[in-house]
Amino acid sequence: MPKRLYDRTLPAHPPISDESWSMARRVARELDKILDGGDPRQAAITRAAAELRLTTRQIYNLLARYRADRTVTALLPRTAASRRKRLPEQVEEIIAATLRKKWLTLEPTALAPVVDEIRARCEEAGLAVPSYVTVARRIPVLFSPEEIAKKRSANPKHLLRLKPRPGYIHAPHPLAVCQIDHTPTDINFVEVVDGTGVFVGRPYLTIVTDVATRSVLGFCLTLEKPSALSVALCLAQALCPKDAWLAARDLNHAWPMFGRPRLLVTDSAKEFKGHAFQQGCDDYSIRIRPRDRGRVHHGGVVERLLGKLNAVLATYPGSSGRSVAHRDEYPSERRACLSFADLERCVALAVIDHNLQENSKTLKVPITEWQRNASDLPRSNDDPQRVLLSFLPRAERQLSPQGISMFAMHYYSPWLGILVPERDRLEKLEVRYDPRDISHIYVRDPETRQFRPVERRDGQLTPVTLWEHEAERARRRTMNQRSNVEKVAFRREISAIVEAAKPSKRQLRDAVRNAHAAAAEKPYALMQPPAPPPAEHPPRRKSRLPVEDW
Repeated sequence: MPKRLYDRTLPAHPPISDESWSMARRVARELDKILDGGDPRQAAITRAAAELRLTTRQIYNLLARYRADRTVTALLPRTAASRRKRLPEQVEEIIAATLRKKWLTLEPTALAPVVDEIRARCEEAGLAVPSYVTVARRIPVLFSPEEIAKKRSANPKHLLRLKPRPGYIHAPHPLAVCQIDHTPTDINFVEVVDGTGVFVGRPYLTIVTDVATRSVLGFCLTLEKPSALSVALCLAQALCPKDAWLAARDLNHAWPMFGRPRLLVTDSAKEFKGHAFQQGCDDYSIRIRPRDRGRVHHGGVVERLLGKLNAVLATYPGSSGRSVAHRDEYPSERRACLSFADLERCVALAVIDHNLQENSKTLKVPITEWQRNASDLPRSNDDPQRVLLSFLPRAERQLSPQGISMFAMHYYSPWLGILVPERDRLEKLEVRYDPRDISHIYVRDPETRQFRPVERRDGQLTPVTLWEHEAERARRRTMNQRSNVEKVAFRREISAIVEAAKPSKRQLRDAVRNAHAAAAEKPYALMQPPAPPPAEHPPRRKSRLPVEDW
């Protein structure tokens, strides 16, 4: 139980030490002399007190406890629950009420201020003041561990750890129940990158185990954190024969375990909740069962094997240890000497060695149990590439005249051109991709329902990983990034031009005044005589002769 729940309280039933048991036996022998001897009782008690270096009152008390059944257990030190209460009943009531109201709460209340409150209430009532240890010893007597975990903590795990865990995961035959899980390896690997530098990393290990035989069906070692890709690679190895895989790595050992699991037990990680994982398991008739709340101990098979493999790897140079304290200043990165390929071969050898070892509990050898039931197992000739394709990450894209757009790139193939005229009537196409090489993607043909590879539209077929592509785009974005001042410089110039062309308030005011003045009626216009009406026939203009100047 965490310290926040119990603080500094004493345990209700401490373990019996050898020293306490020896002392109890010694006291029992002296008390037997008192009860069975013929000496006077007072003299015998005085002699026993001197022999045990106790007071006569203590001998009387021990004798009262021992006389009833005369067992050594009765003379052991008493716990807080078995001691006789010496406090008054009113003090006991104040302690119980204050602890329940002030200490048994969800807020992280320490015991010291609660003890101060109890002592203050006792002092106000004129009662004896209890000590801190006295109050602390009342906690396991008044409250059960379940009640403390429920009232003092909002974390349900504290209550679950106090409950029994009945049942155990079992399987009637191989491949009936399998488990899959991940863990970071307890060893670092080292790689020389283009002759210019050295990379030291700690990979992640994913394994699939068979519950019936306790054998490892497949594993995957990856550089990135657990993802849909690591699950796909691990299941592709578990479902298919491994002869070609072992031969490619120069491993001349037998690893006959493979096949389709009927039930796959997983944890609640997001890579086990994706649509690609669900659809891939449905395609191969694999049922999925997550470890439910309260049944996490059912995943002990795969977790124990992960710990066993890590224990083997941790004995070699470059071990990172289980924790910083366990590493104890060991220079893990400087001592790393295995490359990634060598580390993968070492993990494979450790897995094969485990399949040949006897289980210390069941006394069964995994490979023997597998071979004994191999004739009853269904044979499935699955292609590793096809299995991998079924579990790879998926996406849906709408077809365009340029093909399919993914990762800020266009992918096109001649067989997609036939579907372009019908793209308005087609739904989104299902796409699978391998993050280790995005120079190709795999598109499901709407007619044949088979996945077909599609290359990049620009013709670049050089393999490139998704991580390299995203890192390159991030680098280019950083190079092309402008400062905030540069982003607004041109907008400021445009705003200055607009402000210059915009009339001032004084000009607008004068324009409004002139418009109102022109439209207003003038007083002198009312004082002018009215104009004569036009005549029907205008008078004839007289022609004047020129005047001669003599």
